[in-house]
Amino acid sequence: MSSTVESRRARPAVGASVPQATPVRPEIQGLRAIAVGLVVVFHLWPNRLPGGYLGVDVFFVISGYLITAHILRESDRTGTIALGAFWARRARRLLPAAYLVLAASLVAVVVWVPRMLWQQFAREIGAAALYVENWALAHDAVDYLAADNVASPAQHYWTLSAEEQFYLVWPLLVLAGLWLAPVLAPSLGVRRQRLAVGGVLGAVTLASFAYSLYLTAADPARSYFVTTTRAWEFGAGAMLAFVPVLAGRRHIRAAISWAGLLLLVVCALRMTEETPMPGTAAVWVVLGTCALLWAGHPEVGWSPTRALAWRPAQFVGDVSYSIYLWHWPLIVILPYATGSDLGMLDKLAIALATLLLAWATKVWVEDPVRTGRKFGLRRSSVTFGLTAATAGALVVGCFAGWSVVERDNEARAAAADALLTQHGGCFGAASRDPAKSEVCPDPSLEDAIIPDPSEVKTEHATYERCAKHLRGATFEGCPFGTPRRGVPHIAVIGDSHARAMMPMFEILIEQGVLTAEMFSSPGCAWSTVPPAAGNTQGRKKACAALKANLADLLAKDADRFDFIVTTNRASSQRASQEERVQGLLDVWRPARAARVPIVAVRDNPEGGRLPEDNPNICLGEVGAAGAESCALSRKEAVTDNFDPYGEAVKKIGKKKRAVHLDMTRWFCDEDTCPVVIGGANVYRDSNHITMTYARTMAPYYRKALVKAGLLDRRR
Repeated sequence: MSSTVESRRARPAVGASVPQATPVRPEIQGLRAIAVGLVVVFHLWPNRLPGGYLGVDVFFVISGYLITAHILRESDRTGTIALGAFWARRARRLLPAAYLVLAASLVAVVVWVPRMLWQQFAREIGAAALYVENWALAHDAVDYLAADNVASPAQHYWTLSAEEQFYLVWPLLVLAGLWLAPVLAPSLGVRRQRLAVGGVLGAVTLASFAYSLYLTAADPARSYFVTTTRAWEFGAGAMLAFVPVLAGRRHIRAAISWAGLLLLVVCALRMTEETPMPGTAAVWVVLGTCALLWAGHPEVGWSPTRALAWRPAQFVGDVSYSIYLWHWPLIVILPYATGSDLGMLDKLAIALATLLLAWATKVWVEDPVRTGRKFGLRRSSVTFGLTAATAGALVVGCFAGWSVVERDNEARAAAADALLTQHGGCFGAASRDPAKSEVCPDPSLEDAIIPDPSEVKTEHATYERCAKHLRGATFEGCPFGTPRRGVPHIAVIGDSHARAMMPMFEILIEQGVLTAEMFSSPGCAWSTVPPAAGNTQGRKKACAALKANLADLLAKDADRFDFIVTTNRASSQRASQEERVQGLLDVWRPARAARVPIVAVRDNPEGGRLPEDNPNICLGEVGAAGAESCALSRKEAVTDNFDPYGEAVKKIGKKKRAVHLDMTRWFCDEDTCPVVIGGANVYRDSNHITMTYARTMAPYYRKALVKAGLLDRRR
């Protein structure tokens, strides 16, 4: 993503095929301007330019091209590569501005961002400081607990992390080629180095491309970030460095430039966030970029590179690195600072502020450090020492922010335990119990939010022990309690919303009311309707295996269960209402044939489909006193979400032992669904209920099951 990586050409060795020395490559600076412009416009107005994110792919190709050309010139001249000097130059060029923006972002987080987000943001800023943010995001992409992470001000550093990792490894691969040259091609003289190095780099590029195709299909969320699927884009630019810039033939070169530019424009307009990247779709972006680089700057009046050489385009290209660094933190932080979503004036102000900050950073930070000789900056040892010290300081700052939240959470948890010891009778769902209307709600709980928004992510019932039962060699339900005569034994089946009910059932199990087996997988509704497209291939495969194994188990041994409880996230399935109802009826058939009752639970209210819809963000800003302002609209959270369970039970009829449980009254009033009920924090994210609130629902689920005739009132 660097904006002024060496674009001047040194004279190549005799017989070498690198491009000849040219004073300036204005088309490269113009191409950088296009790339960063695509990214910024996409981030500010994603609907206007749905494929603008491909600007980062353009940067990858440019970096591979320029850095490889630079390394080849050095290896031609000296027969080796001075690794320390190379890495120090990269550090002086890239890190000062990057660390400045990270430090500013960390301060902005402390000043404006709710504490509930400090730990996530500190973790990502720390990962960015160590240049492993792409791997952190790749981990989060497949980590169910991180699925609802909001965008952090350091999220865009994933591209810089991939690029730095490229700079770390690429010269080592060139050295490997230089070492192999005498062995592989002893009789070719000066050309053998190029052949050997090209062979090594080409092999790595092809391997990365093959892996990119595989992982983009198998796990698109993870493949987007990891360096191993992106290396081929750098490699494509690197391979172009072995080919001379097309000379003469000005009209042909101009036509190639137009073809490359139009290809990028079409991709930016036609690609969307749903386009799998960086698989085959990225090939077109890489080809377009390579075409522009190969054609050079043909002196033809109708060549597009004349526009790329325009002074404003050159200015944007010069400061493109800092533009990329600054624009995203401004987009992320400003809504927290103003308390409102970004409007048109806000976005225009961000664009202008980004340009000004980028210019100032280029003039007062990038250039002085890159070219200055004071304080021994030109010495590699000094550069590495300052880099380590700065990165360490940032990581320590992030750890301090994390620790502040952790310490506060421990204090709040202790205070909450003391509060509930004295006032637990009206806590959570109990505050809505008509039988307790004379004593509830309890004024002592009015200022409570338990758990606090900053620690609510820990309220996830992971049940990691269940994997060995559900995915082991022998398929079986995950056991809760020991089945025994006279105690109902049930199955709980569904996605993560079904799993979120288990803390409630654990209370009933502890009371000796029932025992259970859980059959649950993220994003996996018990239905013939397949998981939504947004699920990873791994998750889809796990879901298909779970449903197939469960169907076999129920066909053979359904009567081991006294009844089956099932639910799933109402908004997660992409099918018609009729298909969703029929999908339930189809999978219920084996249980119904065995006369096992089905308890179909209407999904809990949900705040929305985006991480930003998490009501804890609002709670973190306004506290208990303003919790009413964070309440969900009942219409949007419940009424507008079709309930296939109610319709499916109607089709079966009560006589055929199907029960519909609608527990909405324990979540919602007539018009709103509060997010804090009786001092209990109801939601851990935009759609899952907390373990804490689920536990307070236990007596009311028990009453509903007794009323349905499925539990003995005396137990």
